[in-house]
Amino acid sequence: MRARIALIVGCFAVLQITAAPAGQQTLAEKIVAFCQEHKGEQVGDGECASLAIHALRETGAKTRGHDFPDKGDYTWGTRVFYIEAQGESAAKTEGKALDIKPGDIIQLRDVKFKGRRPGGTYSMTFGHHTAIVAGVEEGGEVVHIFHQNFGGKKIVMNATYKLPDLKEGWLRFYRPAL
Repeated sequence: MRARIALIVGCFAVLQITAAPAGQQTLAEKIVAFCQEHKGEQVGDGECASLAIHALRETGAKTRGHDFPDKGDYTWGTRVFYIEAQGESAAKTEGKALDIKPGDIIQLRDVKFKGRRPGGTYSMTFGHHTAIVAGVEEGGEVVHIFHQNFGGKKIVMNATYKLPDLKEGWLRFYRPAL
């Protein structure tokens, strides 16, 4: 029993040592921490873009840039990845999905995801939406996000986007900057 306790205490100490102190967190870590701290709460007016705006302001990052290419197509820093689908043809991409990182901001336009999940199928649609990357798996094909103002709920919640399931619309992933 004593050996087990020592091992547990030893592991805890290692985890505490490797965690970055709050003042030394990267911008991305601060953005993700902001979203995690506000999970289940309304941020600002509860609109999807308000979550990104408040997270960026709180962390000292630059906020929204000029709309591009059209009005309402928000920009949030340096674009690191773009994916667009039109029906059943292969999705068009620019950049590498491997470059998507937690803390990146996603701008979506006219998006429809449709795919299989355990026990059946799923679909999600977004006319115009903003989200923040919480985590990435499978080489960037599975993106876990924080967002608000989805499904009639104006609180911060999690969801997952499976990029191979994108059937329509586009997503632009931006890397915020100080």
